Amino acid sequence: MSKSLYQLFQIKQISYQYDLKFVDQLLRTKYGAIEVSKSTVEDLKNDPMCYFDAIYKCYVITDAVVLDSLFTPEERSIQSEMAKENSKYPAEDDNVWRDIQEGRMIRVIVDSDNGNTMTGFNLQGLCEVLMYELYVLKGIKPEACTDPNDPYFAHYLECLDKAGYL
Repeated sequence: MSKSLYQLFQIKQISYQYDLKFVDQLLRTKYGAIEVSKSTVEDLKNDPMCYFDAIYKCYVITDAVVLDSLFTPEERSIQSEMAKENSKYPAEDDNVWRDIQEGRMIRVIVDSDNGNTMTGFNLQGLCEVLMYELYVLKGIKPEACTDPNDPYFAHYLECLDKAGYL
């Protein structure tokens, strides 16, 4: 499969990287993402996998129609199970994590350590569709795109395919 995806990749001449303006526009238009303050994800300061200072922008997706179109049946099943489990406990004033667990919200944190392109991301909420898109938007170095059998490049080709770029 990687060989046929590689051929499509070459034919379509897909960008290796996307600038932050493009990423911002795509998240807002395609997913109805709304920018929120970086302060809403302060807890990431304690995450060893996150470089808080590299956070470019934070977004939430809360539109029920958009969310419904994004989730796979498996994701909906997991969210339903989480809702059953969460119903055993009283709701708190700040229900962000409950909303994320139950599929009413997705948070996307876009990182950039160069100020020009997306160099990382944090996706809070189960959403395979959006994950593939974010991997594509993160981009890949051109020198990593020579061998479709290389696992890193093969994964990127798969993400391109599942995100609808190929």
